[in-house]
Amino acid sequence: MPTLPIDEAALREAMRDRRYWQPGHPERERYGAWVTGAAPDQGADTVGHVRAYERRGPDGDVIQVQAHTRGASPRPWENQPNPEWRAQIAEREVRGIAENFGYGARNPGSSAMGRYQMLSAALQESGWKDSAGGWTDRARRAGVTSDDDFLANPQAREAAFGDYMASNEVRLQNRGLFRLSGRTIRGASGKDVPVTDAGLAAAAHRAGVTAVARYFERRARNAPAEGADLAIETRLREFSTVPYRRAGQR
Repeated sequence: MPTLPIDEAALREAMRDRRYWQPGHPERERYGAWVTGAAPDQGADTVGHVRAYERRGPDGDVIQVQAHTRGASPRPWENQPNPEWRAQIAEREVRGIAENFGYGARNPGSSAMGRYQMLSAALQESGWKDSAGGWTDRARRAGVTSDDDFLANPQAREAAFGDYMASNEVRLQNRGLFRLSGRTIRGASGKDVPVTDAGLAAAAHRAGVTAVARYFERRARNAPAEGADLAIETRLREFSTVPYRRAGQR
């Protein structure tokens, strides 16, 4: 690969390529060397390139820190658990909305809001809204008392999404679905479907844990597809190689 210098925007784009961040990718070493060699010269006051790494959070959990450029303001999701997974979810939920990374996105056809298009039911599940649709003490501690507050506060949206992910993980665990991770099943489409933690979490975000559980029940019976089955299969496939670490995993 050539080692011509590239600007910061192009460097960020190159760092999103699977060849750069995916462990075990056959081209990772060569591609990573190219990205590093193509980066602009680093002076004392310029933006610097930082490879992906892991750090310990305040509760001892391992947090994956996405590759980024030091000196630029970190994007809100980059220091959260599973940053690459979050970025991939957002890409599918707010596709084409570039302004403020989609944090202010609204869906006029539903209650879905923000970068991850969280529905009111998801905000209730995460403890940010009550059953009447009002914002809870958990939300108020984060400075959120209205939908507008929520949309204007990327940190709050990342925190709410993290709480929702944790809730989904508990429900997936209780349903025994994480035991399927590492397997390959025959999908409703007739094609093989890899099952991973990342895919299960992504499918749960798309269709809900109950729908995901029913999908696997139908697959066990080799029953025809129903409802969101094909959308669930798409998420399982698309996220099968995205890094993901469940809460509490080391």
